[in-house]
Amino acid sequence: MTQTPAGSPLRKNQELVCRIDALASQGEGICRDMGQVLFIPFALPGETVRVRVQKVSKSLAFGKLLEVITPSEARQSPPCPLFGKCGGCALQHLDYASQLAHKGQQVKDVLLRIGKLEADVPPALGLGEPWRYRNKTALPVQEQGGQIAAGYYAPRSHRLVPVAECLIAHPACDTVTGAVLDWMQAQGISAYREEDRQGLVRHVITRVNARDQVMVTLAINGQDIPQAEALIQRLRRALPGFHSLHLTGQTAGDNVILGQTSRVLYGGTPFIDWACGLAFELSPLSFFQVNSAISQQMYQQALKWAALRPQDTVVDLYSGAGAIALLAAGQCKRALGIEVSPQAVENARANAQRNQVTNAAFHLGEAEEILPRMQAEGLRADVVFLDPPRKGAHPQVLHAVAKASPRRIIYISCHPASQARDAALLHELGYDITRCQPYDMFCQTAQVENLLCFERVAAD
Repeated sequence: MTQTPAGSPLRKNQELVCRIDALASQGEGICRDMGQVLFIPFALPGETVRVRVQKVSKSLAFGKLLEVITPSEARQSPPCPLFGKCGGCALQHLDYASQLAHKGQQVKDVLLRIGKLEADVPPALGLGEPWRYRNKTALPVQEQGGQIAAGYYAPRSHRLVPVAECLIAHPACDTVTGAVLDWMQAQGISAYREEDRQGLVRHVITRVNARDQVMVTLAINGQDIPQAEALIQRLRRALPGFHSLHLTGQTAGDNVILGQTSRVLYGGTPFIDWACGLAFELSPLSFFQVNSAISQQMYQQALKWAALRPQDTVVDLYSGAGAIALLAAGQCKRALGIEVSPQAVENARANAQRNQVTNAAFHLGEAEEILPRMQAEGLRADVVFLDPPRKGAHPQVLHAVAKASPRRIIYISCHPASQARDAALLHELGYDITRCQPYDMFCQTAQVENLLCFERVAAD
């Protein structure tokens, strides 16, 4: 093993001892005193570790943790035997209070680094019991050594790690996956192969509602499955709460999980989940937060910050199944949702009827096209909610939002980096961050959900 003086270039396969001074956004330990920024997965701040350098670029290097010489007081034993192999979790080795503090610091750092904005950011709000919280999983399926397997990819790869029991998912998700794999093995159903785009079953998607009813969706490389009745009977035996079975065809060669449409093979009633006192009909293609307890806390805080008035018009962009718009509708004159998914818009409209909300309307289309058109027709918004996908909001959307001149913008994001970029543009357009609260929507992972409140800056 060699020691590297500060400022000396690192070399591939070199072994060294270093001290970790921070955590990166993906959960890796960071050492900055080697002349290059060195990232070491599973190392924690304050630790002295022995590592092997695996990859070196001009300014960055990546290493493998070989030994923890001096462990952090925040280090704990991961309860999952697959931790470190499966890429689903990144922080099981860090105690939960430290995870929440890290996620708050992560949001603060990214707002400053990318958005050039300073904000008062508290630790993330989390769960009293941060396990078995996920109400939805989507597991890729592969054949391995003649056996059908499902699980999660190893970190930074498409190498499948079979997972029979996931400690962050509702137990019904494990049961569904096991039943589907047994059916595939018994019936000779093939798994999808990325290399030649052959094989049938690509993903097993499970969603569980507040009453433990279970909706199962298979993403397939085709339009139909053989022996569907055998699968239905197997799921009925395995799951007391089995609600429905759906198919979505995904024949493209990309990594998108769901197809554009879905169809039901079993189950005649809508799948319903509940949030903040309202009932929501969900299709297999609808977006709904994976952590029910945290999402309800976040929605309640978002509405509190919005401080809606009875005469207000609210616009909910990227509105999904309509959760925010319908919750806001109870506190304002009218709420408008804009969403690109046809099935999600259908769900949102059905949800308005289901909850007897008469002052909410939902529009199908891209937000960057629909919002400017509505403005040209005279729309004025008092409060705007944004909950875009990971890539963030389209710049045209942000310009249209600013043109609508709402007094307040509430922005929810599962990707603080894109949110920080958008926050910088909103700042240029006359809106300042007044409140920030991260949420641990994805416990034990490196991901964090963040809630920002912007208020219009008074003109000089």
